[in-house]
Amino acid sequence: MCGPHSALGLEETERELWPELRDRLRQPGQLMALMRGVLGGDAEVAAVAAVTPAGVVRPLAILATPVIADEIDLDDSGDSRARGRIGDYEVDVLMTDQGGVRRPAAVLVSPWIFENLTLYARKLWSRR
Repeated sequence: MCGPHSALGLEETERELWPELRDRLRQPGQLMALMRGVLGGDAEVAAVAAVTPAGVVRPLAILATPVIADEIDLDDSGDSRARGRIGDYEVDVLMTDQGGVRRPAAVLVSPWIFENLTLYARKLWSRR
């Protein structure tokens, strides 16, 4: 451990959610990964991804950190999934139950999220 974070840079809440998200989003024949990074100045995200045996990484969901959860306007709250909006965009949200309180756990990657993650990644790599 490195202070309040693990050597992998995960917050405690992310470590708690990881087993549930890994099981719910598992892709047969692929490794599951939880990656954390900084997009732009100080926007931190944690993403659940599937990794093929050839090493191709495909993001599946973005963890609903408190900042992201505050941005989600839930339309309904189904048992395990809910529909909602972030700004003008519709999203599917995985819900979790922690101590009898239902809350967003992760936002499933949609085409607009994938596009934005790709743009950020390209921008970061072009700076190198």
